[in-house]
Amino acid sequence: MVESSANRAVMYVRMSTESQDYSTDHQRAKIREYAAVRAIPIIREYVDDGKSGLDIKRRAGLLSLMKDVQSAQPDFSYILVYDISRWGRFQDIDEAAYHEHTCRRAGIEVIYCGEKFAGESGPYASLLKSMKRVMAAEYSRDLSEKVFIAQSRFTEMGFKQGGHAGYGLRRLALKACGTPRAILQYRESKVVATDRVILVWGPLDEVATVRRIYILYLHDRLSEGAIVRLLKSEQLPSEFGRPWTQHMVKTLLTNVKYCGTLAYNRRSCKLSTPRKHNTRDEWIVNTAAVDPIIDQAMFDQAQAERARRTHRYSRSELSNLLQVCYRKHGMINSQIIAADPTMPDTKMFSREFGTLPRAYDAAGLPRSPAFAAAETRKKLSVRRKELLNCVVKHAQAAGAIVERTSKPSVLSMNGSLLVRVDVEVCRNPKRGLQYWKLTTEPEIDFIIIERTNSAVLNTVDYLLVPARNLSPGTIYLKTPNLIHYSALRFSSVGAIFGEVEAGHVEAAC
Repeated sequence: MVESSANRAVMYVRMSTESQDYSTDHQRAKIREYAAVRAIPIIREYVDDGKSGLDIKRRAGLLSLMKDVQSAQPDFSYILVYDISRWGRFQDIDEAAYHEHTCRRAGIEVIYCGEKFAGESGPYASLLKSMKRVMAAEYSRDLSEKVFIAQSRFTEMGFKQGGHAGYGLRRLALKACGTPRAILQYRESKVVATDRVILVWGPLDEVATVRRIYILYLHDRLSEGAIVRLLKSEQLPSEFGRPWTQHMVKTLLTNVKYCGTLAYNRRSCKLSTPRKHNTRDEWIVNTAAVDPIIDQAMFDQAQAERARRTHRYSRSELSNLLQVCYRKHGMINSQIIAADPTMPDTKMFSREFGTLPRAYDAAGLPRSPAFAAAETRKKLSVRRKELLNCVVKHAQAAGAIVERTSKPSVLSMNGSLLVRVDVEVCRNPKRGLQYWKLTTEPEIDFIIIERTNSAVLNTVDYLLVPARNLSPGTIYLKTPNLIHYSALRFSSVGAIFGEVEAGHVEAAC
């Protein structure tokens, strides 16, 4: 016969990380004694061994228990716990009451076997329970404060408080009398609780790498990502034998231990509150606890440089920096920006404005000749495609059979003529007359050229030049010799193919 759930119980035991006063075995013994006297069968147990009672989210045992409590048909009616503190040291005592109330709503009673009010109800038991919850929460707060004071004092004495040493450093365990005991390897703990730990230099090749990273960052002006790529290319192992990451390099460049300072309370998450970064005045520091690998001046220089590189500039700030750089150097380009120590990375301008030329435009600066030429080349490429399509359309309208060849700018007409299509912009040399270039090449029968008068590509006219009788090379079209090409000049592409009436010439061409 299956026992009714109304007379069955489960036990919950927990051993805290803050206090080991009650081992789980001791709790089990007390709970089983309580259940035996009252003839309550215990069908299973839920355990959180070595878990803090400050919250529920990291306690797999209690989470599993609450899941079973809220199941459709729980197979138990009692939860046996040693005392209030084992249920939890919740900093919000209402949270402890909430979880207990959830059990009660499911028809399950939580019994604290080691408390005087065990199994009782009424105002007196409720008052004692509330007081015990407050005391459990206050115990954790008081213990946390005592631990913080002790660790702060040890830091001020030059002893490291937890965590790994960091690349280039090692942990040295000292006996209570101050005599060195042993170098602790990664994940090794102190042999004796009374031992203290200090930081010492690691292998000399690691120390040299730390110094080299600072030189690469400050003098060679490499970014953190570039340093990572360099170290990876050299197959240099990190502290853990893993590939280098940008976070590892950032730690080397920002942690004060590399300039000889031991700092505690840089970050904190007391009593399971969210982890936060504390301000510098909240740190507990000893400025002479470690033999410095990097001198203070270089470390401060690295912090200033990193602040400059990571500063978030507004658009107006970036524009002002470009204007100052232009006035300082008399011109502006990516090489000048990269070489100027007061300027941020060129990528920052590209991310904010889209491209460097757009950043120059926003700052009201003239573009460099190289950028101006690049922009003109882009426009010419688009214009050549438009002209090619226009020629194809008008030639076909005139009855010609047009085919595109392997060369993007050359067309075959009626299977016998090769026609090259080009757009030429006016050149304005410092000396001499302005000119347009006409380039001839073998096998080309005719060249159709659109002449433009500036970088904005305003059309001057179109030339249809018979090229077969011209020698290969470049012809410079200037004012004096343009008269020789007057019969070959047209006002539109349509006019080239016989559409002489204005009404036949489309605006798009």
